[in-house]
Amino acid sequence: MTAPSNQIRVRVDQIERLLMFDYEPGTREALFDICDGHGHVVKTGQVSGPVTRVRITDLDGDDYYLMVLDGEVSTVKPFQLRKVG
Repeated sequence: MTAPSNQIRVRVDQIERLLMFDYEPGTREALFDICDGHGHVVKTGQVSGPVTRVRITDLDGDDYYLMVLDGEVSTVKPFQLRKVG
């Protein structure tokens, strides 16, 4: 059974200011982009599955999109950063 799993589970650790997402890449060249609500790429990097951690101390807004580009497959997952305090 080789069902492609392009499901992404996103978690935000407000204390450590980390975005963590679960994704098992199908290729070694899998990349991620974090885009703001206007579609501008604010962070990019290599997917290091099964869990990729990204420091988000420099992100100011609330609404973002995580895009994973894995060979021919692209997956987009919206997420929100909540201000604490």
